[in-house]
Amino acid sequence: MFTEILQTVIIPVGLRVLLALLVLLIGRWLAGHTRRWLNTSLQKAGLTDSFVTLITTLAYYGILILTGLVILGIMGVPTATLVAVVGVVVVILAISLQQSLGNLAATIIFLLFKPFEVGDVIETGGTFGAVQEIQMFNTILIAPDRKTHILPNGKIQGNGLTNYSKTDRLRLNLTFGISYSSDIDQAKEILMNLLTADERVLTEPAARVFVQQLADSSVQLVAWPFVQNEDYLTFQTYFVEQVKKAFDQAGIDIPFPQRDVHLFTHN
Repeated sequence: MFTEILQTVIIPVGLRVLLALLVLLIGRWLAGHTRRWLNTSLQKAGLTDSFVTLITTLAYYGILILTGLVILGIMGVPTATLVAVVGVVVVILAISLQQSLGNLAATIIFLLFKPFEVGDVIETGGTFGAVQEIQMFNTILIAPDRKTHILPNGKIQGNGLTNYSKTDRLRLNLTFGISYSSDIDQAKEILMNLLTADERVLTEPAARVFVQQLADSSVQLVAWPFVQNEDYLTFQTYFVEQVKKAFDQAGIDIPFPQRDVHLFTHN
């Protein structure tokens, strides 16, 4: 009786357990080895650290999941049951992690097509800052006031973005309102002289100053200087102050919004 149980139950089960343990050891070794090999190879290929982490993590856990399925098969779990269980789990995860999967898909697109990279200055959804890190689901921006913004990559993809670092120069659009009684030519000359005197303003393309609009309370003058990317944030605040001082010295008024009211008396 014992011999029969030994031959029909204990030995087969023991062999399955030993085989399952062997598969587990091989799977863990293969997952770790694959992760290290991929990490080294992808680093040599010049891919970003975030992209390397993403691929190696997916490969590592993918091999472990496959190993677990093989072990279940060895232990006698029917293949049809495994397929059904995996299908149900995938559907549940897809529904519950829909937003995360969308962020992950956006991350892959960003890392493949590189609309922005670490160090770029971008603006998206009203948020402006330098890209500090592209994570698996989020992108971290550092704003000029040193606030840290953590934005979901799917939201960035949906909102679109402006990348200020794709070219080596940027144009500022600076608007100044002067009163209708002020001398337009004098104001334009002051603006152009200030632009010419500032070394940060590039000579090519040349800066422009022109009248953009005749507004309700003022004449709108616009200055278009081109500067290097690194001067984009600091130039504007400095230049606006210099314009205010130069206009005050020349007697050019910057008017407050005003409205003329006419009263009629009916007899």
